[in-house]
Amino acid sequence: MDKRMGLGLLGLLVVGTLAGCQSGKSATTQNKALSVTMPAELQTADPNKATDAYSFYMMKQTTEGLYRQNNDGKVVPAMATKVVKPTNNGKTYTFTLRRDARWSNGDQVTAQDFVTSFRRQVDPTTKAQYANRFATFTNYAAIQKGTKQPSDLGVKALGKYKLQVTLSRQDPAFNYDAATEFLPVNRHLVKKYGAKYGTNSSRVVANGPYVLKKWNGTKDNWVYVKNQRYYGKKQVKINRVNVQVVKTDSTAEKLFAAGKVQETKIAGTTVTGTANNPQLKKQMRKTLTTAVSIQYFNTHTKLGGNQNFRTAASLAINRQELTSKVNQDGSVPLKNMVAQGVAKDPNNGQDFAVSTGNYTPYNAAKARKLWRKARAELGGGNFKLTLLTNDSDGSKNVAEYIQSQWQKNMPGLTVTISSMPLTQQINKMFKGNFDVSTFGWTGDEPDPTTDLDLFMKGNSINFSNYVDQKFNRLMLAAQTETNAKKRFALLKTANQRLSQLGVFNPLYQQAQVNLVSKKVGGIKYSTFSTAAQYRYAYWK
Repeated sequence: MDKRMGLGLLGLLVVGTLAGCQSGKSATTQNKALSVTMPAELQTADPNKATDAYSFYMMKQTTEGLYRQNNDGKVVPAMATKVVKPTNNGKTYTFTLRRDARWSNGDQVTAQDFVTSFRRQVDPTTKAQYANRFATFTNYAAIQKGTKQPSDLGVKALGKYKLQVTLSRQDPAFNYDAATEFLPVNRHLVKKYGAKYGTNSSRVVANGPYVLKKWNGTKDNWVYVKNQRYYGKKQVKINRVNVQVVKTDSTAEKLFAAGKVQETKIAGTTVTGTANNPQLKKQMRKTLTTAVSIQYFNTHTKLGGNQNFRTAASLAINRQELTSKVNQDGSVPLKNMVAQGVAKDPNNGQDFAVSTGNYTPYNAAKARKLWRKARAELGGGNFKLTLLTNDSDGSKNVAEYIQSQWQKNMPGLTVTISSMPLTQQINKMFKGNFDVSTFGWTGDEPDPTTDLDLFMKGNSINFSNYVDQKFNRLMLAAQTETNAKKRFALLKTANQRLSQLGVFNPLYQQAQVNLVSKKVGGIKYSTFSTAAQYRYAYWK
């Protein structure tokens, strides 16, 4: 994650190029605010408690880790002075931090800020929903079991500007996590506010290009203001960014067409309508991302615990029709649990997802047959279930399509849709209070584990509450396998095993359609980076 939950989940332009484009621009131009939209509310401004994509979208503007990703998705130094090579057989990383990095309140960014953050996140008393972001750190598992203290985590300050991280095993994705997920907190404010840290914009500070302002914890609009204490402030051209939550695609399109916002996201039929408008079409950008939309079946429920039902539910969905006629945004069917474009299989040179095979065919006749078996196994009669989703236009459209397909191809099943704000949906999922839940997952690491780790035993995002011992053995073996070909063979088998179980229903690989004003430059999107970084934006 950049593993995060959301509708889908980062874009930049190199500083040198931007500086050249901006030569001679006036201060008045730079002070003109950029107005943008967000598809959902923020969950939190606390890096230790964030799980949703949109809170991380915000933090991409305000908070820097040891590294960050540049315009091309490449990992580059941020709070660390360089991208370091690990020692101790790839398990120990020693970082030297910048001495000119400061928080927006004037405090220096120190190694202890990272230590405080990492320990705080794994501390069970913090109740961080995604503590296992640090699962590869030494002593993580023992801390979660209560046999060791958070202070035993494999991170320590060797000095004010020297940080050391020790892992229990090599982690191929470590640099990407250090660029997107291993974020610091201001230790002084954490001590002052405790659990209320990051609950509104006055209880958090920034060490990145912008400072979060005018957010009270629930508002559907807020502001990013240029951080005057940011070490790279000279490369930040736009001083203010106004953000508003817009969940309706037609509203987003109208705001853009009227010039009230300069960047927004659209989906569904709005994309088709926009493509037919010559002026708007020129400002439309489509990106096929590695974010995925999947369904969790709650295996603790009567229906969710039945494999014939789960398999029938997958076979009953025509994913090609779903992506082409419902989404209409360039998204493609997800054939297994890993998106295309994540990685290549070194054993055959194919895309890893293609190499794994297609486990999501549409077969209505077989779906009906398996559904009849499931009903017989469950005692016969009719059944009801609730399909949980968030309240964006796109998500509700997908839910309605699945509802119709399931009721058509599984007669005797009544599906009720429950849509709500993303934060509420996530909370329900963590509590296990759902039958079936459709949601998005974004991983920005070029490795199959960015998706497969999601379903391992002990992963807090494994909402199905289902553990398959064979799958876990394969994944654990892959964790310690240093031979790339053998490692990918294990991951491929694990992906196939997971796809066969049917506990997690792959739906589609997300595409993203943005409208970006022709008056604005520097905003770019890529497969792994689907949130614009406004640090690179400028008025043309």
